[in-house]
Amino acid sequence: MFGITVLALSSWGLRLAIAAPLLAITLIALFRLGVFDFRLPLLGVAVATFLAIVALLLSIAALIGGFGGDGAHIQNSVIALVLSLAVLYAPVTTIRKGGDVPRIHDISTDLDNPPVFETVPGLRAASDNSLEIDEKVQAAQKAHYTAIVPLTLPGTPGNNFAAALAAAENMGWEIVASNAAQGHIEATATTALFGFKDDVVIRLSAVNDGTRVDVRSASRVGLSDLGANAARIQAYLAKLD
Repeated sequence: MFGITVLALSSWGLRLAIAAPLLAITLIALFRLGVFDFRLPLLGVAVATFLAIVALLLSIAALIGGFGGDGAHIQNSVIALVLSLAVLYAPVTTIRKGGDVPRIHDISTDLDNPPVFETVPGLRAASDNSLEIDEKVQAAQKAHYTAIVPLTLPGTPGNNFAAALAAAENMGWEIVASNAAQGHIEATATTALFGFKDDVVIRLSAVNDGTRVDVRSASRVGLSDLGANAARIQAYLAKLD
């Protein structure tokens, strides 16, 4: 009876550990194909996370309960353990990131006069996050993201525009608008896993010692960007610098 129980634990642990990533991958793939919006894949990831937790507990119980037995259940349990930990890595990392950053989704190097999106609003759905300036969001950014500041380059905006545009293209963004005379660039970044769209606007303006580069990055969906917009701005300015 004891052996049957251990075998059942290891078998179900392996089944759930296999089902968890298959569920998440299938729903994310269907979302990327445009079959439905992001809500169902997020729910699928939550369910997959739960399945992975159960699989992890079952495999641990099987390993402890069947220690010293035959190798069949041990092999299944080890495979389930590895698979479940792999599935849990992403959500655990996401939760950790979410706890370390404020729940905002619009970041700018200029909080007094943020760069304005001109073309992007026509590409966003009515249900997407608003691009209106939110004082609470700005206050949260000011308190947390102290390193998000403009970049100053030598030379005029006209001389720096080509480099600014090239740096945006090298980031892998889709350029949706560019105006050298106005020193204005708009682009859309697509996240790797879910394919979420985040919009970026770059403004080059003349200052006494050269060109000031301001960048604003805003997520179309979600209350929190988990720090993605701030990281994107820093990566872009580092590339341009």
